[in-house]
Amino acid sequence: MPTLEIGEEIELGDEDYCIKQEYLVCEEYKLFWAKSRNSAELTMIKASFQPIPWDFYVNLKLKERLNEDSDQLCSYYQYQDGHIVSYQYVKCCTLQDLLQHSESVSHEVTVLIIYNLLTIVEKLHKAEIVHGDLSPRSLILRNRIHDPYDCNKKDHAVKIVDFSYSVDLRVQLDAFSFSGFRTVQTLEGQKILENCSSPYQVDLLGIADLAHLLLFKEHLHVFWDGLLWRLSQTTSELKNGELWNKFFVRILNASDEPTVLVLRELAAEVNGVFDTTFHSHLDKALWKVGKVFSPGALLLHKTGITSLTDLCLSCAVLWEAGL
Repeated sequence: MPTLEIGEEIELGDEDYCIKQEYLVCEEYKLFWAKSRNSAELTMIKASFQPIPWDFYVNLKLKERLNEDSDQLCSYYQYQDGHIVSYQYVKCCTLQDLLQHSESVSHEVTVLIIYNLLTIVEKLHKAEIVHGDLSPRSLILRNRIHDPYDCNKKDHAVKIVDFSYSVDLRVQLDAFSFSGFRTVQTLEGQKILENCSSPYQVDLLGIADLAHLLLFKEHLHVFWDGLLWRLSQTTSELKNGELWNKFFVRILNASDEPTVLVLRELAAEVNGVFDTTFHSHLDKALWKVGKVFSPGALLLHKTGITSLTDLCLSCAVLWEAGL
């Protein structure tokens, strides 16, 4: 497998890529942002040290079992000591980046992301796939977040780009442990984990944790009131607080119900707020998000540029370098 280092070029198929940033380092894989010579867009590259291209397998099974085209637009490159996945036409911001700008995470943006996530995970579970790591770093912001004029596409808010912890329950029913799911590791110490009787419930907790992060800026904390699992935080002060109260009570107390039905029910409930007034507020909120994650703003943020002169000089240097 080629060595991936910042500033170095690698050849993948017919394309040459320059590695721009190391985004994430895990025990078994690394994620990088890279730029193709033939495109102005940044793309994500995943370098895994495992010989089996698991992301490829999961996407293939999703396509087969759901009988629909894959939305990942991935290319896979196999080597003796590992493999590389290149995600084409991917925006260069994750949900983790958005959470670092908490002032941009409005109620409307949160509703859009959670609705999209519910529909994505419903498809995974319908195909008997458990993701196991629904975290901010594994969710890329899609067109509906970046482009406020990409209207009426509630399913274009986020995209999953990492299936390293996923399990195919059609063939691995007895070949996994709950502790192996990264979501379980993230929520370690929460007693609700002891009540998980199905691996599918791990993804429900993953969605609950993401919603909690978006709403309260911290990981999920729950308690047992004798009848139900409830949030330690109160939802009464949130906009549409009753909606979120119902959401968390339902997703935390799914028990042994089929998660596909629970996810579909929750998505329908959340979808109920998408009226004309909501869309108007959403468009304004997305416009603000777009300003934060515009190419110019990202350049200022990532390079520490503090003046217009510095910005012009930096742009000139990038132009000369062909970047």
